[in-house]
Amino acid sequence: MRPLVVVCAVALALVGAGAVVATAAPVKNGLPSYTDGYAKWPKLNRKPVTTPGAHNGVKNVYASEPRGANRKFPNGTVIVKSIATPGVKGLPAQVAVMRKVRGSWQWVEYDRSGGRYGVLARGQLCVSCHMQARANDWVFTRR
Repeated sequence: MRPLVVVCAVALALVGAGAVVATAAPVKNGLPSYTDGYAKWPKLNRKPVTTPGAHNGVKNVYASEPRGANRKFPNGTVIVKSIATPGVKGLPAQVAVMRKVRGSWQWVEYDRSGGRYGVLARGQLCVSCHMQARANDWVFTRR
């Protein structure tokens, strides 16, 4: 009986892992599929942000979900910051993504080379800066 339980547990784990990978599969441009259509999501900034910082350029920040009554974003929220080079049309040069999973944010920053994005930074590097915004649910944009 015990081997059957182990086999079932392994099978369920593999199915669950496959589901996570499938939902985060990159689209044709290299960004994860959960960012699809982000430019149509509500913007958190009223006008483009141009102040220097970790992400230099012309920045716009989009959220897939609104903040809750407690001023925190719910689980499943995706926040995308597009970072364009001033005066350059087309796709942004960089895209920074925050995704809230089980109450914690996951961070990945993508850099565009040609028409495709690749990972530039992730994890602890992003956390070390976002610590400054911890009181605002780790998000710098207040709206």
